[in-house]
Amino acid sequence: MLSLTFHKNPERIGGGITELNYNGHRLIIDMGAELEYEGAEPNPQIKGVTLGEAQCDGVLITHYHGDHIGLLKYLLPEVPVYMSKVSQEISLTVYNTLKRANLLEADDKAIERLEEAKLFSYEDFGKDFKIGSFNIRPIRVDHSAFDALAYLIKVAGKKIFFTGDFRSHGYTGKALFATLEKYVGKVDVIITEGTMLSRKESMLSEQEFKKEAIKVCNEHKYVLYLGSSTNIDSLLSMSCAAKLTKKAFCVDSFQKEIFRVISNNSKSDFYKNVVHKIKYPQGLVIALRMSQLDFAEAFYKKYGQESVLIYSLWDGYIEKNQELQKLKALWGNRFIQLHSGGHASADDI
Repeated sequence: MLSLTFHKNPERIGGGITELNYNGHRLIIDMGAELEYEGAEPNPQIKGVTLGEAQCDGVLITHYHGDHIGLLKYLLPEVPVYMSKVSQEISLTVYNTLKRANLLEADDKAIERLEEAKLFSYEDFGKDFKIGSFNIRPIRVDHSAFDALAYLIKVAGKKIFFTGDFRSHGYTGKALFATLEKYVGKVDVIITEGTMLSRKESMLSEQEFKKEAIKVCNEHKYVLYLGSSTNIDSLLSMSCAAKLTKKAFCVDSFQKEIFRVISNNSKSDFYKNVVHKIKYPQGLVIALRMSQLDFAEAFYKKYGQESVLIYSLWDGYIEKNQELQKLKALWGNRFIQLHSGGHASADDI
């Protein structure tokens, strides 16, 4: 008998743990932490997976965002993890950075689980492999996380498609439906994300985002970009905007390491040389993340009248964060909300 279990509330955005069980053979997809959980989220207490004696054939990871791998630290060491090579390398970069900064709990096992993971490379995408009774086909999809995966799962005479997070408006999104037609076809069950199903706002494509970023860079000498360090396409758009407007694109060592991982694993020149050199820069584009809001405030005090801040994260964070509210008040109409979004539209779904 085949059964499907959502171990966490599927109505919430992010933080999913999905299980397929066929005659005692168990397959888990993602070990996500909730986006808005206060403090460290506790062990989800899944017998045979995070608790007791291991009784699970494997865990598939769709991509490296915390709401998909954030609870990997609780996984029993005997349960194998499967993920893309890029997801592993970026995740290790993030966790090792946290460890060096003493921001990781002493008993956190995420790094160990990641180092032990079985990896997919480009050559594996679109090809079947077996985990217990399950035939698995990893399929690369467009998302704000580079090398995000969907999975076609065949078991008990059924075809189940797990989309993970995906979209069609990123730089590689135009190939989405042709890819699904080629590697997925007709299925019996679709388990899909639905982040944007209840939202009516229109979304910028990455091309539209880049066009707007170029406009902003042309109008201001100094541009601060506040976004996710792992939203690769939008960072690439900002790099292109900086280059076209003869500005230096500035990132810290952590962000540079993320770019190195992407560059080393990309088959496309489009994702290489993101951090460019310019001989006589006519300004700066500085990439920041949420942990660097103090820098943004200090920068405003010195260069406020010559600068602009592009906010490229979910709008809801502003309502919950007083520091963001302060920055928005400081910059006024030069606090520009520009975000392409990493999730599928209702029409795509």
